[in-house]
Amino acid sequence: MKVIENQALKDEEKMELQEIQLKEAKHIAEEAHRKYEEVARKLVIIEGDLEHDSRRS
Repeated sequence: MKVIENQALKDEEKMELQEIQLKEAKHIAEEAHRKYEEVARKLVIIEGDLEHDSRRS
């Protein structure tokens, strides 16, 4: 019975660690997505500026 209790405790600790890692991975993914959106927005602005400048030349 003690072996089963020890294994259950190890499994619970492993699940808690995985939950922490999942939250961290989600945070990293959200931050990466936010940065991607920001860069994509800036790229659109720069492309518009380049298009405007090339028409003036």
